[in-house]
Amino acid sequence: MSEMDAALSHEAHMVREKKELRKRLIAKREALSKDLRKSLSVRASFHALALIETLSSGALERPLPLTLTAFLSFGSEVDTRPLIASLLEGPRHPRLLLPSLRHSKTIVLRPYDRETPLVPGPFGILEPETSESVSPSEVDIFLLPGIGFDRSGGRLGYGKGYFDRLLAGKSVAGKRIGLAFSAQIADRIPTAAHDHPMDYLVTEEGWISCG
Repeated sequence: MSEMDAALSHEAHMVREKKELRKRLIAKREALSKDLRKSLSVRASFHALALIETLSSGALERPLPLTLTAFLSFGSEVDTRPLIASLLEGPRHPRLLLPSLRHSKTIVLRPYDRETPLVPGPFGILEPETSESVSPSEVDIFLLPGIGFDRSGGRLGYGKGYFDRLLAGKSVAGKRIGLAFSAQIADRIPTAAHDHPMDYLVTEEGWISCG
């Protein structure tokens, strides 16, 4: 087998492995009852806020307010509404950005506050209704969704590569935080060179530094 054939075979195997893992982890997440997901989401939000406070008070070079990218949850994902509401409280809240795919094939980061209207995007996920955008190079912290994660920072997305492309810029240096239920944590997430690892992982059980 040539090196090219071996590489193609490895890639095909990884695609199958990711597809099977997505199916298993989505089933585990959706097996959680609605009420349980709600309570676990509140606990995960508490730990995410604690980590963000830790990073903003010590590890980040830029002065407050920091710039933070969050996401509005979809389907059975961790409900981020309590977290976003908490982030927007107080006089020194971060500049909050949310991903948008309207009018673009790649994620555009758009500012969001309590007064910003929300409209459905291409996948039915709510997005800020504004034409303003912010470069990912300005982001201090990326709070990211995923189907699965591992404790080394591996992230399994939905297979479209939107967030990996968002993080791929050479000037993008913000800390990457994966947010999920503990049921979504796998022993190992298969990763390729274009997959961007998480720096931290947050679940309802707490947060850890990956690596």
